[in-house]
Amino acid sequence: MSFSKNLKSKSASIWEAGYNHPFVQELGKGTLDKEKFKFYLLQDYLYLLEYAKVFAIATVKSETEEQMTGFTQSQYFILANEMNVHRKYMADFGITPQEVSSVKPSLFNRTYTANMLAQGLTGGLPQVLASVFPCAWTYSDYAKRLKADYAGQLEGNFYKTWIETYSSDEFAGSFQWFFAELDALVANMTEKQREKIEEVFASSVEFEYLFWDMSYKQQMSF
Repeated sequence: MSFSKNLKSKSASIWEAGYNHPFVQELGKGTLDKEKFKFYLLQDYLYLLEYAKVFAIATVKSETEEQMTGFTQSQYFILANEMNVHRKYMADFGITPQEVSSVKPSLFNRTYTANMLAQGLTGGLPQVLASVFPCAWTYSDYAKRLKADYAGQLEGNFYKTWIETYSSDEFAGSFQWFFAELDALVANMTEKQREKIEEVFASSVEFEYLFWDMSYKQQMSF
């Protein structure tokens, strides 16, 4: 198995804890409290704005046309496609642009995005990819599993659009290039250097878990 594809198994415990978190499971069942989802929606909207900036930093650090294309296309997908799902749900909730602009990111949100931005500003492309990878990969994996596990409950599920979006081939296709690119970037690294990349990846998987937990508890800080 390639370095990139093996990263999931190395973070298996926290990865599975994320899938089994009540927030994720109740999304699949359609039973998640809408106020909890609203909290998540607003926090994730702010998160995605910072997440997109990391891809902009990576574009500047790119050394090839292919890398620049990959990072800019991913950034466009975040801003034009992924955030559109949030905008539609916010419209369903009657959330106004003024409300969105007044929301403050939680401590958990700020810490997660600050970590990614720091990796982007101080690290190389391997660190950048490792820090952003878990967000896309866990969402795709979790949504596909929810769609399969709760197939009989999907119709009428308020969160069907979320599940359909993140389980789609289009979403999976938006980050498939990460695998080969990360493998190429670490090809000439020492084992110790690769372990550092694994640590960056694992940290973001942990942050993903904390984001679900924060949203479920509607928690702004510790």
